[in-house]
Amino acid sequence: MAEQDFLMPVRKSEIEVGKPLPFAIFDSDRNLLLNRGVVVGSEHQLEVLLEKGLFRENRPTRPAYSKTALEEGKPGPGGAAAKPQEESLGFDAVKLMPDDTLQLQPLLEGQTERFSVRVIGILKPKSVLVTAPMVDGKLIFIRDGQTFLVRAFSGLNVCAFKAKVLKAQLQPFPYLHLSYPETVQAMRIRKAMRAPVAIIVAVQDAEEGRQTGAGKLVDISVGGAKLLSPMALGKKDQTLWLSFKVNLGDMEEYVRTPAIIRSLAEEEDEQGKTMKSFGIQFGELSQSQRLIIMNLVYQHLLKEGV
Repeated sequence: MAEQDFLMPVRKSEIEVGKPLPFAIFDSDRNLLLNRGVVVGSEHQLEVLLEKGLFRENRPTRPAYSKTALEEGKPGPGGAAAKPQEESLGFDAVKLMPDDTLQLQPLLEGQTERFSVRVIGILKPKSVLVTAPMVDGKLIFIRDGQTFLVRAFSGLNVCAFKAKVLKAQLQPFPYLHLSYPETVQAMRIRKAMRAPVAIIVAVQDAEEGRQTGAGKLVDISVGGAKLLSPMALGKKDQTLWLSFKVNLGDMEEYVRTPAIIRSLAEEEDEQGKTMKSFGIQFGELSQSQRLIIMNLVYQHLLKEGV
């Protein structure tokens, strides 16, 4: 492709207010203005951008939040959106370890609650031993023979399998023998896949430092998030410490992590107020923290794909 063909003008009709951008936007000097996936929040913001003169790469694009196979990101037959692709794996591929977090969901009509448990051990090919579920410090009654949908996190995969309670034990401590699955269904979620959220976050200048600001996460992934704040929280490549709480049904996880500011911009929030926008990259998250964020993304993809 010739150098002069690298960029092409963006028409107003190609940008939908309130929807993620399907491509990155540049100015006439090829400076990046907005990354692919950023949401243009209002008509006013769109008009301001258009006045600058907008350009994009002269190549085929696909939606920023693909409803298609996570690995390929390609449209389904006839251009229709398809559900994220799942693949069947042997249970060994999940590589569960003692103390890993699992999520149990009863397979009973009308029951949507989910319980977090931890792996005690695996006796191949007989059973998976897990702690008994508890809510607010109280033991949940589980009967022998009850069937659950079990979700696990492995690498960047959300894995799911059905398991029956072979035996619920109370001694020497409450635990469950779950049936050993032959296969699991794995859905790969790319690190950059994001879910829209509205999570209040506190910002500190160091791990044990003072609070220097606050803001709101408006989208999140296992790799990072977009943070809006009325105040300047830092400069590009600066490391901050973030504290926030993630809720998903009856699951709750308190996250405290270092985060690097990777991009800076300004945009309007849902009330039309001009805010500082920070693209941030998380530090190393614990497995339970990553699991609940993965579930947020997973649930968002399912809603978009159905």
